[in-house]
Amino acid sequence: MASVKFSNTITDLDMQKFRAISAAAGGPAKSNRFVIQITGGPSVLSNDIKGDLSFLCEAAELPGRGFMSTDIRYYGPNFKAPYQSVYEDLNLTFICRDEFYEREFFDNWLNFINPVSSFNFSYKDSYTSTVRLHQLSDVGNEAKYSFTFDKAYPILVSPQPATWADDNFHRLTVSFTYIRWYRENLDPINPAVNPRDLNEDFNRIGLNSAP
Repeated sequence: MASVKFSNTITDLDMQKFRAISAAAGGPAKSNRFVIQITGGPSVLSNDIKGDLSFLCEAAELPGRGFMSTDIRYYGPNFKAPYQSVYEDLNLTFICRDEFYEREFFDNWLNFINPVSSFNFSYKDSYTSTVRLHQLSDVGNEAKYSFTFDKAYPILVSPQPATWADDNFHRLTVSFTYIRWYRENLDPINPAVNPRDLNEDFNRIGLNSAP
């Protein structure tokens, strides 16, 4: 069988093709072209600060998604069968101003979820929000790919180191959990559900049985 040889050098034709492919889709997407929007949440939170956070968010993460799986073997090698979607927490990093409004905002949010005066948790629907993350085009502010995080709320305000070793400004990293994320204009938000299928599931687990 004849061997296949690959060139170790990139020719001018290869570079021209790369530039053409890149330019055809607007060029490489830049990681610093993004914006965050936080809407909703507890009524005690300042709407003005929510708007400021869009400009003060220094770092974010385009979300990932995976599956929990189990090993199955019928005959031959094992294979993995997925059975549940897994969403990772969303980490956002904000620049803090001298008045420390940003830290106060998220401390107030955590305290609304679980007040330190009683440590009784509030109802979930009263403290969840909607977080939107937009990847912007390199020219202008057009959103090219947008994510919505459904029923999001903070679960961790990370410690902020204070040190005499430098005079850098404070950054605040906040971890959000959420129910799911979906892509705006690409994923169905509320897919149709057959009520009969729900009833069959309820019957199977006994929820429709008489008391």
